[in-house]
Amino acid sequence: MSVLVKKRLVVIGNGTAGARAVEEVLARGGADLFDITVFGDEPYGNYNRTRLGRVLSGKESEADILIHSLPWYPENNITFHAGVRVERIDKFSRHVFAADGRVVQYHQLIIATGSHPFLPPMAGLHTPSGTIRNGVFTFRSLDDARRMIQFSEQKHYRRAAVIGGDSFGLEAAEGLQTRGLDVQVLTDSRAAAILGADNITGVSLRNQPDIDCHMVVVSAGVRPNVDVAVVSGLAVERGIVVDDHLRVMDEDDIYAVGECAQHRGEVYGMVAPLWEQAAVLADQITGSDRSSIYLGTRAAA
Repeated sequence: MSVLVKKRLVVIGNGTAGARAVEEVLARGGADLFDITVFGDEPYGNYNRTRLGRVLSGKESEADILIHSLPWYPENNITFHAGVRVERIDKFSRHVFAADGRVVQYHQLIIATGSHPFLPPMAGLHTPSGTIRNGVFTFRSLDDARRMIQFSEQKHYRRAAVIGGDSFGLEAAEGLQTRGLDVQVLTDSRAAAILGADNITGVSLRNQPDIDCHMVVVSAGVRPNVDVAVVSGLAVERGIVVDDHLRVMDEDDIYAVGECAQHRGEVYGMVAPLWEQAAVLADQITGSDRSSIYLGTRAAA
C-alpha cells in the first residue's frame, strides 16, 4: 500500500493575495498534498486591508477586520511565521532564507509580497538620516492605522492634510475628521514640500497658498514589493513576471500572485484580480485543473 508523501509548499506573504491563495489551495484538497508554511511581515493574522479606514474612524475594531486570526493557522495545519520577513530565495537548492535565521526548504513556492506605499519626491518628507518624519504617515497597514490614531489623540495636533485622493486617502481623511481633526481638502493642487523644522507646520503647494497643518498622510499610490525576487535572480520588470498559470517566468516551481505580480505587462491593485489569480494558481499547484489560465482582469473600482 503506497503512502502519499506530502510536498512542502511555502508562501511568502500573508496579505490579501497570499491568504486567498492558501484558502484556494485548501479548498482543492491541498492539506492532503502539502505541508504548508506561511511567512508574514506583520505580526498578525490576515486582515481586510480595505476596512482600515473603519478602524481609523473607530467604526470597527481591529478584531472586526480580521479574516484569519492566529489560531486559524495551526487549526488548518499551517506553520505560520508571523512578523518574519524572507530575505532571499535559493531557486537551485529550493530554500528560502528568513531575516531571523530560519531556512526552509520548498517543493512549490508562492510569492505574494504585495506592495508598499509610494512616497513622491518632496522636500521635507524625511529626516536627515533618511527616516520618515514624525507626523508624516502612509496608510496601508494596521500599524499605520495605530500610529495615526495615537498621533491624532494628542490634543495639540488638530489639523491634518492628506496628499493623494485614492480610496485610502479619502478614507484616511474621513477617519481623521471623525476623530475631530480639521482635514484640509484642496482639488487641482499639488504638494511641493512639507514645512517645519522639528514639528510639521504646514504643506507648501505649487499653485496655491501654503496650508497650515500638524499631520500629513501621503496616499499617492503603491509600488510592487519585488526586492526578494530581484535579490534571488527572478524575472522582474515593474513586478515579478508571470505567465497565464501565474508561474514565474523561467521557473518551474515558483509562482507569484497579487500586487507583486506582473501579468502580460499589467500590475493589479484591486481585490478582484487578486482573487481570480489565486484561484488559477491553486488549480495549477494542486493539479485540480491544469487547463485553468488567467487572462487578465478589466480594472474597475
